[in-house]
This record gives sequence, structure tokens and C-alpha cells, in this order.
Amino acid sequence: MHYDEVEVLLRRSKDYRSLANVAFKEGKFDVAIFLAEQALQLYLKAILIKYADLRLKTHSIRELLVNIGKVFEAEEKVAEFIKSNRTLLRELEDAYIDARYEPKQYSREDAEDLIEFVVKVIGFVEGLSNEFERKINQLDN
Repeated sequence: MHYDEVEVLLRRSKDYRSLANVAFKEGKFDVAIFLAEQALQLYLKAILIKYADLRLKTHSIRELLVNIGKVFEAEEKVAEFIKSNRTLLRELEDAYIDARYEPKQYSREDAEDLIEFVVKVIGFVEGLSNEFERKINQLDN
């Protein structure tokens, strides 16, 4: 495992989530959404490096999640999560470009929904990693 690399990415992810909350409180909803999306990308990439030494050069949250499903042997769970959250995932991925380059305005509700969704995705992946760790520990015993 590349501990230092993973720790840097996880710290940045946490920092970006904090900055997203600051931007949200200041009414900078486009910035808040962009930072939340970046935080999620970094988190997912850290998990892939930690568990599979896998470095993907993609900005697609869905693609990162699919790969996490493979790593944790939870493809069906991840596929269902993606299917159930397709609209929010698409909005979050679109925000990666739109919040920076398009004259799109985001509302408070948009930002709130997407920031909460980022927390939900992270919680989902943490659950998968905990399950995976339990399976590994059972095999070791």
C-alpha cells in the first residue's frame, strides 16, 4: 500500500469537503459543488490506491465507483447504487465542468443536495470497505 499517497489524497478530500461547506455558507454554490465533487473524486481515488494500487485517470464518479465495486467484489451493490442515484451522479459529474466553465447558476438547494449526496457516496464506500475488511480478516483467522 502506498500509505503516504493515500493519506495525502484523503487529507485533501477532507479539506475540500470543509472548503465546500465554507463556500456554501458564503452563498458560493457553484464553488461549493465543484469542491464537493473534487473531494469525492479524491476520496474514491485514494480508496482505489489503498486497496488495489489502482490509479485511474478519469473524472467520472461512476467509473470510479464501478472500479471500487470490482475491488471490493461488490459489483452488484455498486451497480444498484449507481442505478438508484443516476440523476445525482450525473449532476455531480456535470458540475465538474459546468461549475468552472459554463455560466450555469446553482441554487442553494442544488448545492445542498449535491453536498449531502457526496457524504452519502462516501458513507456507501466506507460501508463497502468495512465489509471487505471483515471478509479479509475472516479469511486470515
